[in-house]
Amino acid sequence: MSQELWTAVDGYLAQHLIATDPTLDAAIQANAAAALPAIDVTALQGKLLHLLVRMQRARRVLEIGTLGGYSTIWLARALPADGKLISLEYQPRHAEVARKNIARAGVADRVEVRVGAALDSMAQMVKQRTEPFDFIFIDADKPNNANYVEAALRLSRPGTAIVVDNVVR
Repeated sequence: MSQELWTAVDGYLAQHLIATDPTLDAAIQANAAAALPAIDVTALQGKLLHLLVRMQRARRVLEIGTLGGYSTIWLARALPADGKLISLEYQPRHAEVARKNIARAGVADRVEVRVGAALDSMAQMVKQRTEPFDFIFIDADKPNNANYVEAALRLSRPGTAIVVDNVVR
């Protein structure tokens, strides 16, 4: 399927299945105003991530690649009040935009954005024997996907769901 057709299908489904959300719309607008790359997950992908976290009954989520926090908000909203999401972002400017979006969305109490190379952060978490995650979302530099999955396995437990973005298209 061509990118044009994917975009049309996504637009149609989002228009008919996803309610307008001013907070998420504001995050996308803030990302654009900050000149972040327009590579956020779509609203449909965000909704799918939200549903997967809820179905998993996840309490601990790891996100690799924060960008401006759009997917982070979808993930954090799916967590229970005592849930925890750690999001890893390489670019300090992206993390700054994300933190503002996350605060505006009212989920800052559940989210920690860490800045630095994700593989280094993940190695540090392994070294510190961080409690395993219930759900891991990988959406960062694609050449490192295999390395991220390998590191994610060391931060998971039996039953952890690991989702890697941009595998199909």
